[in-house]
Amino acid sequence: MRSSSKENPNINDISISLDEKYHIYKKKPLYEKKFKKVMSYHQPGISAVEDTTGAYHIDIKGNKTYNNQFMKTFGYYEGIAAVKDETGSYHIDLKGIPIYHERYDWVGNFQDKRCSVRDKKGKYFHIKKDGLPAYPEKYYYSGDFKYGIAVVYEKSGLAKHIDKKGNQIQHTKFEELNVFHKGFAIAKDREGYFHINKKGAPLYNERYKWIEPFYNGQAFCCKMSGEKIIINEQGEVIQKILSEDASSVQNFLRNCLMNKLVGYWDTQIIYSVVKFGILDLIKSGINNFSKIKRKLQIPAQSLKLIIKVLILWDFIYERNETYGLKYLGKLLTEHHPQSLKYAALMWGSEHYMVMSRLFEALQTYKPQFEQMYGEPVFRYFNTHKERGEICFNALSEYTVDYEDLISRCDFSNSKILLDIGGGSGNLILKILERYENVEKGIIFDLPYAIKLAKEKIRNHPLSSKIEFFSGDFFDFIPIKADCIILSRVLHDWNDTKVQELLKNIKHSLLDKGRLIIFETIVPENDAKNIGTTLNFNLLVTLGGRERTLREFKSLFNDLGFQISHIIISKKTVISIIITNI
Repeated sequence: MRSSSKENPNINDISISLDEKYHIYKKKPLYEKKFKKVMSYHQPGISAVEDTTGAYHIDIKGNKTYNNQFMKTFGYYEGIAAVKDETGSYHIDLKGIPIYHERYDWVGNFQDKRCSVRDKKGKYFHIKKDGLPAYPEKYYYSGDFKYGIAVVYEKSGLAKHIDKKGNQIQHTKFEELNVFHKGFAIAKDREGYFHINKKGAPLYNERYKWIEPFYNGQAFCCKMSGEKIIINEQGEVIQKILSEDASSVQNFLRNCLMNKLVGYWDTQIIYSVVKFGILDLIKSGINNFSKIKRKLQIPAQSLKLIIKVLILWDFIYERNETYGLKYLGKLLTEHHPQSLKYAALMWGSEHYMVMSRLFEALQTYKPQFEQMYGEPVFRYFNTHKERGEICFNALSEYTVDYEDLISRCDFSNSKILLDIGGGSGNLILKILERYENVEKGIIFDLPYAIKLAKEKIRNHPLSSKIEFFSGDFFDFIPIKADCIILSRVLHDWNDTKVQELLKNIKHSLLDKGRLIIFETIVPENDAKNIGTTLNFNLLVTLGGRERTLREFKSLFNDLGFQISHIIISKKTVISIIITNI
């Protein structure tokens, strides 16, 4: 039996049967017919349905609202419905008539007089009700508008908020982003999830595993530990739902600690894989088990262990008994533009071994590298050429992180650029590529690094602008320049050694010259792990440490350097500190 036809049901009181073949009102079928699939009713009382003949829309009595048929239909929003036929996806009005001529690969639903669509090239953007783009830009994804604001994802993978004209409403971009709800939006950075206001500013410093939107001034959040809490709009904990006392949280924390205890396993597995060159072999076409075994001459059981972990870690895939590289695997091969191959070889050898003397380093607050290897670290790498080359290449791999900073630092008035401890020359080359006004770039480093830098830069188009000097910057710097760069040098040394270096730099800097420093600036409040764990490695290896801005200022002021500007990276923990004498 169906419901009385004399009634005019409120669509909010209509539900869908469990098999999704008809609608229910007051526990009875709303009409006699059954469909292949039905969707919810939307204003003005119309539902998208599908039967053996195709897809269309019905009214509350189960009757078709127009004569057209489609491959797929969706609910009405703002009096407009999305449909799909052989020509593509588009929108129709209440009479089933297309509201524009354009056809898309996919269309969403209209919200705030805007709709997200995907064109035939796979790009997303918003259209107006006339079917025309609301703005010229195209994105890798675009979401619905709500309260006049939508989320879009750029090619970089970062998300931002835009208004109905396509204008970005904040300067900040995020790894993940939601639309605004009650004046706040959920965002994610590399540390986790948090809430932001309409200026893009975080409401608090904490980062979470996941969070819900604010509801009447409070939000449900899950900490990284699995603890579940309620916070207010200031980020203050209002109530603990699941505390550290809960067995599930304690089990999670214990497992995390167990993983930390054996973290060295991962370092050594990656080191061994890279040292064997297995990923480079796969890249070169030696890409099945028998070929790799024949090339490496290692036991089959060993190779099976390696292949299994590489697949588990998503470094490689296996298809038809042939291996291929995934992105993580490619990052550990030679010549990849973002390679970390030599970083793996560096961290897995001397640096790894010297960390076994961390307890002694903490007892004395003195580095232990010389006690283990007979020489201070950089003198060791200068003496042992093969190991020095690995260190040289590893440090050059990290300079790819500087693109954002270089683009925001002005070198337009610089003529002679001196990079002290410049290593591979990657940084100075990136600057020369951007600024033709720089007449000369000079790299000053230890002999082993200069030899390798010369070989690397020999065939570069800008090699004629580069000069090389070798020496120890603690002894004497025999060059004058109007702009001197120190990239990740100061954190290697204690305050006494840093002051020695700055004195030598002061003598090399021309009048009105600038000292530009690339370093991590540790927050005063230590709210995040910025440099905290790295400090252990710096101590045991060199005796250095990361510093706060206050500590940098103290060192600079003592020698007459004044900080004029600071540039904070949007992508890394490295910042630029610009100083003048």
